[in-house]
Amino acid sequence: MSAAVSAALGAALLAAPTLAYADGGPGQDPAAAATTNPTTDPTPADTPTGTPPGTPSDTPTGAPSGTPSDTPPPSDPPTGEPSDTPTSAGATPSDPTSGDPAPDPSSHAPADGTGAPVFGNVGSDPSDTGFLTVAVSSDSAITEVSADLTELHGTAPATVAVTGFTLVSGTPQDGVWRSPRMSQLPSYGSYDVSVSAQDSDGDNTTSAHATTVDVEPKPVFADRSIGPAALDVEHTHVTLSGRISLFDPITGDTSPLGGQALSVVAEYAYTAVTAADGSYAIDVAPKLNGDNATSVPVSLSFWLANPDGTNTYVLVDSKTLPVVVSPSRIRLDHSSVQIKFGAKASSSGVVEYLYGGTWHPAKGVALDMGYYATTTSGAGGRFTLTDPYIPYDDATFTVETSSDSYLADPYLTPSHAQFKVDVVNKTSICFCSSWIDEYSDLHIQGSMTASNGKVPPNHKLYLQQSADGKTGWKSLGWFTTKSDGTFNLDGYVAVPKGYWRLYSAGSSDYQPGYSNSVHFNRTATRISGFNAGPEPVRKGHTVTTTGTLQRLSGTKWVAFGKQRVYILFQAKGKKSWTQVGSVKADSHGRFTARFTAKQDGTWVGVYLASGSYVDAESYHDYVDVR
Repeated sequence: MSAAVSAALGAALLAAPTLAYADGGPGQDPAAAATTNPTTDPTPADTPTGTPPGTPSDTPTGAPSGTPSDTPPPSDPPTGEPSDTPTSAGATPSDPTSGDPAPDPSSHAPADGTGAPVFGNVGSDPSDTGFLTVAVSSDSAITEVSADLTELHGTAPATVAVTGFTLVSGTPQDGVWRSPRMSQLPSYGSYDVSVSAQDSDGDNTTSAHATTVDVEPKPVFADRSIGPAALDVEHTHVTLSGRISLFDPITGDTSPLGGQALSVVAEYAYTAVTAADGSYAIDVAPKLNGDNATSVPVSLSFWLANPDGTNTYVLVDSKTLPVVVSPSRIRLDHSSVQIKFGAKASSSGVVEYLYGGTWHPAKGVALDMGYYATTTSGAGGRFTLTDPYIPYDDATFTVETSSDSYLADPYLTPSHAQFKVDVVNKTSICFCSSWIDEYSDLHIQGSMTASNGKVPPNHKLYLQQSADGKTGWKSLGWFTTKSDGTFNLDGYVAVPKGYWRLYSAGSSDYQPGYSNSVHFNRTATRISGFNAGPEPVRKGHTVTTTGTLQRLSGTKWVAFGKQRVYILFQAKGKKSWTQVGSVKADSHGRFTARFTAKQDGTWVGVYLASGSYVDAESYHDYVDVR
């Protein structure tokens, strides 16, 4: 070869344009393909229709002048790269875009009649891997292009000759040639490509191992959609829809990909299967876990089973949805409530969210009031919360949307509201010690306490008397307690026979209350130091009652041993007493009895006298069972 020809050939190689996937790239770009299946490609005006002079005898004499009838159907974006770019209906996959001609293989073809064909890019047709494209130029018109494809895998790789290339762009002297559909390939897979070309001067060029191409079925997508535009309190579900087909580059056929397992990722993984026609319609509700997420990446993918037994990851569609959080508020029915000791604190109201400038009731929102009171708002956003434990004193309670990451609504801002609870305390009056002396003076000794553990100082108490201890109670007078709630005084009684008790009138802070009653004209007895505990106590554990039974001897209290003491229980909210057991006091008058804690209530020890003694009733001790 002369130096001039060599220089011209080198310039042609350097100037050869780059054709997509000429070096064995990933295959066609479905986004650039048409949405319909064209049947023919237009024949370029400068495509030779006969055998040019100088064609060797073994060169085909009738190169096809049009695109074969098995031109591939359109396809969607390539595997792993979903795209919403619209395609041009009716465009032929291999045709160059109007006004944008295909690149020439060379801008420097030899002109002295001695140059052989020079190859530019060789590879799969960018829109259909069932076709092979070859860019070639020469100093005279190209008359024939052919290729040999050899399987890269297998124990006995087959080689297939591909002929019948037609000019699809450029000129016969400098253009791009495309093969017929390679339907004669024995199988899918990767192929090594060698190409040959001959020009009208009779010059031939062969390029061994020019490129490698992959011929595999490719997924095709249509009508893909992911919605809504944003996730918010009124749009908490993600919907995905579309249709998936499978394009066969060897046959040119497209068929629905039915029964294909799909994977959706939207914070969590979900699965679905395409219908027989390849369509899918998926509805998922991402669980944001209250993490204040600002967006949710959504993707739809699957693993495509290849004919060679391998699998290819295919990304069908993806989108990142913003998360919009709406303000919320809690409106309580009451800002304060008053309850008697022993009742539970409750609150009701409505939870709402702001959307579109208007407050709407929020259904299904988790709410807390303290650690143990939880609920979920119902229709109209209504809710009621009750603390399971009895409040012992005035308190402020807070109702709030749940802060639990698994329960909190991620589309609503946290909110809370407060209300005050005024507890009207229960009073406890112990008529601990009393007797009537020979002068008909009634001695009264005891104390007054309240359920909140505080002592109501200087509280007024009334002394009442009844003949039978059941009816006809009359007030004989009143006195006030000391600052520590105790009292110790004497008073004359006109009738030294009967029953006596103390009464406390109710107020805004304390409930009315009565002491135990005592009966005189007999030897006085009492139960001192009575206690039921521990308090509070866990349900199923043991409540221990203790005390000392005593009798009045002159002016001193002494042990009253070997007598039976009965233990009574009054369940919370009940009016009647139940005898739960009895115990015999020891020689010192001391007794201990144990019982199983079942429910909240009041315990008391009772001595039922006989002969000349007086009945004795201990201090009433309330025990909270949890």
